[in-house]
Amino acid sequence: MPVSTAWDRNLLALLPQIDACIAKQPDARQVTYAGERDGRVFVRLSSPQNNFDCSVRGGAAQMSRRDETLTIEGENAAIFIRGPGENPGGECYQAPEVHDAHGALIGWMVDPEGC
Repeated sequence: MPVSTAWDRNLLALLPQIDACIAKQPDARQVTYAGERDGRVFVRLSSPQNNFDCSVRGGAAQMSRRDETLTIEGENAAIFIRGPGENPGGECYQAPEVHDAHGALIGWMVDPEGC
């Protein structure tokens, strides 16, 4: 995975919290932000129908509809699609694969600029 200065530089460390959020809303697999905020991990997720905010503290995830009034610096600087699935790049590009420390495919980074 290329080196990034966006939120995704900590992606592998944040994966347990991201997965805890996705477990609450399984169709929301697009992560536009994940990071520590106010003593918890905050994750922004999108599904084809809705956008969500998720807060994780002590392994427990709380999901809510996205607060559109909350602006987070660095959101959408990187977009991660959690696997399993097919490469989400489509006709425009191939989304780079992301692998865990053991080499297993965990998802893809998509181009924030789109096609």
